[in-house]
Amino acid sequence: MGIFIAILWLILAFVVAALAKKRGRSYAGWLILSLIISPLITGLIVLLLGEKK
Repeated sequence: MGIFIAILWLILAFVVAALAKKRGRSYAGWLILSLIISPLITGLIVLLLGEKK
């Protein structure tokens, strides 16, 4: 069960990083932040920040 959660965590972190890149933000920065904090929390933050001008 623990391996499943770790794999899901990694997948979601990469999804958040891709979403951040699409919105003009740092891929690597958001990937690391997602791995440290939580992909769900950082995903919500990326969505709330919107696109970078």
